[in-house]
Parts: sequence; C-alpha cells; structure tokens
Amino acid sequence: MSKNVNNNSLEIIVQTKELAYVLSFAASVVEKRNVVSELSNVKLVARDGILEIGATDLDLYLNQTIGAEVKKEGQSTVSTQILSDIVRKIPDKEIILKQDAGSEHLHVIGNSCKFDLLTLPASNFPQMEDLEAEVSLKVNCEEFARIVEYTSFAMSNEETRYNLNGIYLHVKNGEFLSAATDAHRFSIASSKIEANINDFGVIIPKKTVVELLKIVKDTKNIHSDISVTLGANKVKFACNNLLLMSKLIDGNFPEYESFIPNSNESKLIINTKLLASAIDRVATVTVDKFRAIKILLNDTCLAITATGEAKGAANESINFSDHKESYCSFSGNNLTIGFNPRYIMDVLGTLKEEQVHIYLNDASSPALIKTLENPRDSFVIMPVKV
Repeated sequence: MSKNVNNNSLEIIVQTKELAYVLSFAASVVEKRNVVSELSNVKLVARDGILEIGATDLDLYLNQTIGAEVKKEGQSTVSTQILSDIVRKIPDKEIILKQDAGSEHLHVIGNSCKFDLLTLPASNFPQMEDLEAEVSLKVNCEEFARIVEYTSFAMSNEETRYNLNGIYLHVKNGEFLSAATDAHRFSIASSKIEANINDFGVIIPKKTVVELLKIVKDTKNIHSDISVTLGANKVKFACNNLLLMSKLIDGNFPEYESFIPNSNESKLIINTKLLASAIDRVATVTVDKFRAIKILLNDTCLAITATGEAKGAANESINFSDHKESYCSFSGNNLTIGFNPRYIMDVLGTLKEEQVHIYLNDASSPALIKTLENPRDSFVIMPVKV
C-alpha cells in the first residue's frame, strides 16, 4: 500500500469537496461501534503530491488517493466519522490538515474555523497484505453494476447459511456472472468478457457487495472500467483512484443449473412497471407473518388478489393489451399460483427492461422471469401455498 513516511506528523492543503467525497466512502467501510479504536479511524498518508485515505474493518480494506499540496510528508489516524462530518460542513474551497511531530492532535483548518482532533499512532493501524494474483480481468463499471444489482437482492440473511450470505462472482465458458440465492429465490446475471480466462468462482461477502455497488454506480466511476484480481482467499477491485480489497466467504456456492426451470407450459409477457405497481397495491393488505398474493391467469385477464386477515382483502385485474405502457399477454393453461410479493417486487423493482417474460408450469413449480434484452439473465421464485 503506502510507503513508510514519518509517523503522526503531516501538513497538507486539500480540496474540501474532494476530501469529503472520499471520506464518505471510507465512513461506510468503518464499523460505527468498534471496541478496537484504530478500526474507527481513517489513516491519512501525505506523500508525493497525494493524500492516501485508508479505512478497514479487518475483513474489508479501502484505499483512496486524491491530489494534495503536501507541505510536509507524514501520516496519522483520526476518527473517520468526526473528520467526515467536519469536512462536509466546512464551506471553504480548501482546508489545511496539519499535525506537528510529537502532538496527539490533527488540526483541521478552514478560513475562519479550526478543529483539533485526537489521533492515534499510524503505526498501529491494521494493514491488509496484498494478494498474489491468480486471475485478473477488467469489466465496464456500468455492466458490473448491472449484474451485481440484478442478483444481490437474493442474498441470504440467515447466518447459518454463510455460503449464501453474498454473491457468487464467477467466470464460466467465457462469461462473467453474478449469482445469489436464499433458497426461496435465485438470480443470475451475466456479461461477456473479451479476455480468455479460465473458469473460476468466489463468494463475495454482503458488506463488500454493498460497498462495491456504491463505487461502481458513482458518477465518477460508472463510465470507467473496474479491474478484478483474485487471490487464494481475498479479492481486489481497483477503479480510478480507489482500491477495495476483501476477504472471501470460505464455502461452496451450490450447483445452480438445476434451479432454473427448463420447461414451462405458460408464459405471461407484461410491462414491468404495470405489474410492479399492481402487486405493490394489492400487497398492502398482506400481513408480515404470511406475505402472499395470489395470481390468477386465464383467457381474458390477469388477476392479483390478497387476503390480510385483520387488514382486509384486495384484488386488481389487468386486461390483455397491445399498448406499450399497458402491454399484457398470456399463452398457456389457466393457472392460479401464490408468491411472496416481496420476492417478485425485488426483481421487478431492480430490472431496467421495459417488459418481463414470466414462465410458469403449475401452482407448485417455480416461476422463471426473463427479459429479451438480456436473455442469459434468469430470476427464479419459488411459489407459496395460498
């Protein structure tokens, strides 16, 4: 990471907005309540005309660099949250960060304000060792964001299913894929890669996934590439002036090919927003312990119903239509099937495509949701009894 510089002394002039921007990423990596003081801090390293900002929770390490006028090279660590809050509130274009040798305080100096912040020795700040690269590839940030976003909502929240508490990033047959499941639903999205890379797969922890999405979706990064480097038990992501290194989940992701139905007798094609808004309205009456809607499909229309005991009942019909905004068509056998509305809404609320194709068999078989724009992506939802 950073080379050795003087411990706990520095002086730099830095752009306020730029510092606030990188501190916002650092603050989300740092644990808010941490018994280890150093892990609540951000590490500042001033050298060679740049300021390095490091943050870690021991599982995740974030390193960023921004340009700075370095008056005195050095390093220090200071509370991430306090520094971030102060810098965000200073209206000045530039600020000075200064710590004298032997002092325990970092001075944050604006045009008409000054803050003295307690520091900890930079030498005590945890370092994450670099990894030995086994596989490396580059992906466009926008496409990377799409495949991660299209799958991350299906990650499991059950701690006992530790191997499902993340996304499965893998290369298979020349495709870069992201997959996730919580045993009630399964999502997979893919992107083509140009490089000839051997098949591999790793499970990225949930917190890393959240931070990754913030990074790749940021306006400064969305049109750039992100490099992915895999080691034995860590993965490194690099984009522009930012490096994110994460430990991996030690486990095996299930063989998922059998999750995806390969024969379906009925098909519903419908405008994505039309179906999402109808389900959202009807699901209002469902109760938390048993969230279920009933979908009825026949020759004339699609009907969505729900019963919520004390909350009452709801139903909505959608007539078949060829109009773009209200498109709805159905082919196949009449069918009544139940679903947890949240699982369907998670898919529909994430997809950017205008229409979805929903393939169905019977009341006890999973639904398969696909789009024409990205036919390799699949979203599978298990039904519930209603």
